[in-house]
Amino acid sequence: MKIAFFGTPLFAVGALRSLIASRHSVAVVVSQPDRPKGRSMEVSPTPVKEAAMAAGITVLQPENASDPGFMSQYREFSADLNVIAAFGQILTEELIYYPRHATINIHASLLPKYRGAAPINWALINGDAETGVTYQFIVKKLDAGDIIYQEKTPILPGDNSITLYERLSKISGDTVVKVVDMIESGKAVRIKQDEAAATFVKTLKREDGKLDFSLDPARIVNMVRGLLPWPCAFCGYNGKTLKIYEAEQYIPADAPAAKPGEIVGIIKNMGLVVSSGNGFVLVKTLQPESGKKMSASDFALGQKNIIGSVLR
Repeated sequence: MKIAFFGTPLFAVGALRSLIASRHSVAVVVSQPDRPKGRSMEVSPTPVKEAAMAAGITVLQPENASDPGFMSQYREFSADLNVIAAFGQILTEELIYYPRHATINIHASLLPKYRGAAPINWALINGDAETGVTYQFIVKKLDAGDIIYQEKTPILPGDNSITLYERLSKISGDTVVKVVDMIESGKAVRIKQDEAAATFVKTLKREDGKLDFSLDPARIVNMVRGLLPWPCAFCGYNGKTLKIYEAEQYIPADAPAAKPGEIVGIIKNMGLVVSSGNGFVLVKTLQPESGKKMSASDFALGQKNIIGSVLR
């Protein structure tokens, strides 16, 4: 089957490579335009573009996928199926229904839960026990198309949004050819989504990383896990910003009375014990403003009178 693959970030690369290695033909790859990134702000190709170019596949990079000029280019490849994986643009109905087998999307949640952006992050922030990948036929309503196939995975205690992103990307790469085979053979079953069970998540903004230490310690830890690598959980300390990269719930032998956010102890080679709404959090790894990422216990060594200070 002749495929047009739409994707942009590293998440989509595993699925693209699997399709390239399969008996199917990836006729064209569509990715977002190259953007400046990193401290140097050099214009760099998207990860999907790099993978496609390495395989000698034509790459189209429209600023807007509804542009007539792009549609004219796209039609030249006569794709039987569009496969979308974190492309990053809204598709027109003309594009969705142009191929013989229409368009499928790889979504990083167990739909109908977490329709929309950043589902990996929100699954962690909300303390879910499992997540997964959903293949669905695309319709104009956001992530509401019929489900073709789902693959589940547990969310492990040590997971954060980086490790979970990598695992779900691998699951996509391991399953995409099976799903395309199902569609080609006519064996794909369409499962209607339960609209009553649908939930929606928003794109993360910087302000979503602000920690509130009046919250339950489990919620604080889940925010730290789910907000990597951006916007990253953060708080204020002595008028400057502290980014928190790693934390866990902590039960001290003697629970001192303290206000939310108050640093009540230092555990050598482990971190800072911080009071929360109804418990304590052990902050293990952090980054001070204009500083480097470091262990919280090392950070404490360079601070005066840190016990009793309040993270805000």
